[in-house]
Amino acid sequence: MDLLLFLSFCLLSYRGALGQLDLIANQTVEVKYGNDATIPCKLSRDEYSNQTMKWLYVKNGRHIIYPSGPEGDSFEVSELKKRVSVVHNFVLVISKTSVQDEAVFICEMETSSGVSLEYSVKLLVYKAPEHPEIKLKQDSILVTNDTTEIAECSSKNGYPSPTITWYKNNTPLRNGENNVIVRSQMIKESSGLVSVSSSLSMPVQQSDSDAFFHCEVSYQLLENIHMMESEKANFTTQYVNKKLILFKKTPTGPVKEGDTVELRCQGDGNPQPEITFNKVDQEDKTYDGSTLILENVKREASGGYYCLGFDINSDDPNIELRADIELHVHFLDTPSLSQESPAIAELGSDFSILCKANGSAKINFQWKKDDTVIANDPSLDLKNVDYNMSGMYMCVAELLDVPGLSVHKELQIIVKGKPEVSVSPGFLQVQNGDEVNVMCRAQGYPKPRISWSDSGNAENEEEDDYGVTSNRTVLVTFDLIRWGINCTAVNSFGTDMKIILLEEIPDIITSTLISTGTVPETTTSTDINADEQTKEGSHGVVIVAVIVCILLLAILGAVLYFLYKKGRIPCGRSGKQDITTPGEKDKIVVEMKPDSPAEESVLLPGPQEKKPPGDQGEKYMDLRN
Repeated sequence: MDLLLFLSFCLLSYRGALGQLDLIANQTVEVKYGNDATIPCKLSRDEYSNQTMKWLYVKNGRHIIYPSGPEGDSFEVSELKKRVSVVHNFVLVISKTSVQDEAVFICEMETSSGVSLEYSVKLLVYKAPEHPEIKLKQDSILVTNDTTEIAECSSKNGYPSPTITWYKNNTPLRNGENNVIVRSQMIKESSGLVSVSSSLSMPVQQSDSDAFFHCEVSYQLLENIHMMESEKANFTTQYVNKKLILFKKTPTGPVKEGDTVELRCQGDGNPQPEITFNKVDQEDKTYDGSTLILENVKREASGGYYCLGFDINSDDPNIELRADIELHVHFLDTPSLSQESPAIAELGSDFSILCKANGSAKINFQWKKDDTVIANDPSLDLKNVDYNMSGMYMCVAELLDVPGLSVHKELQIIVKGKPEVSVSPGFLQVQNGDEVNVMCRAQGYPKPRISWSDSGNAENEEEDDYGVTSNRTVLVTFDLIRWGINCTAVNSFGTDMKIILLEEIPDIITSTLISTGTVPETTTSTDINADEQTKEGSHGVVIVAVIVCILLLAILGAVLYFLYKKGRIPCGRSGKQDITTPGEKDKIVVEMKPDSPAEESVLLPGPQEKKPPGDQGEKYMDLRN
């Protein structure tokens, strides 16, 4: 608010200095530069007769513009003649106002009785200046305690005269504060408009390289204060380099072989000094520039590096600045194994192999098989080796402190020993004449030879590093159903055999299952030893058959006897007599004792039959005749 009052005072003072505002007027009219001005006359003409009216203006004296009276109306010759007119109620209109039109206009009336009246109107003209422009004196300024001219600001063609204020980072700069010097200049153009300019001088500090400067022009327009800001400007500061800084820009983490390394050297001043690079043990090789790039680095690139610089702004340009850095390139060689691949391990033995590697830091070892970690140690120890331990192994070595630095080496382990046979399926339900597909797999080293007990056709036989697989189509015979299908594998260490058991499905069961759609699927049993399988299979079949036959005969005999006693089966003997009294046949109960043969059944009296006195014992009848 204080700033606005100060600016208003300055603008009014400027008008007073031109001698235009020293008269006190009855009214003030404000108009924008170039617009039409309407100046009223508020004298009452109805109260007087035979009056004479005049418009005149005061500017270096009184000048008549327009007289009107009994003798007629006319425009006096003046600078306003072509741009003025008088309209209803004796209102004076000035078109396309300019700065020169700013004055005090007087409406004067004289009557025949000698009465003279005046009404004065002060006309003020305003024009907004052009947008302010800022121009730096230098794009780069040397830091010094002395006052340095920084920039100039200008704004043209305003009225009344505008004022300029300087800002640094949006903070006003006052003339005389902190060694700030502001010099202003005002130029009056031929049009009467005013152009202003201002220069800013101050000591330059190193922090000014991050500062932004701008100027603001303030002007009055229709009793209001307006402001316009220039664009913001920034300059770089120059200051002496006191030291160099050498650092590794990339990679951000540890350096490993194969990386691209960027070393950068820079000073703490501006502009940067001229810089060269050297390696400590290669003084004869010099690299120019502030950046040194080492591509696909090897371990030999490890060592000390330094950069040198000279500052041309220093009081002594011969002073040498230096910075050093130590570069460490990590490496990890491909592992070596205590045995070459493929390694042979004997079946049932213990097997160990050691993995070694050379690296620049502590190494972590892992053993993997099929992407699964099986050991976290340089040594791979296998106990009681079997054929499942055959395959490809991998020793992985890595530097824990250097992410991404990892190497590996593969090892194939082959288990040596007598064959181990597995068959699929192990059990089949078949009928004579069927064709079945069977498979026999034999593991072992040296590779075993496979033979079959049948005369079927071998569809294919495949070999790999760990054994042989034979697929076969077999025609089922009664001999095969009886003895099974034998697969035998032989190598120099011994022989192994497995039997595929076959079970015949009876025709009646087969037809029933087929008609109901419930044919059982083939089941597979686990492999058993060939000798034990043959014995247990034969004994089991015999025992089951005997038990089934005994049960069937016992049930059949009991049913036949029961039907015979009921009279459902006629007797073949003519001398057969009924052993019961008439009418009591249906009361005879047959008792079957489970621990007695079926033919030793007991005839018990009916529930109403009484025993003769003195005969309380049970009577048994021999029914075998």
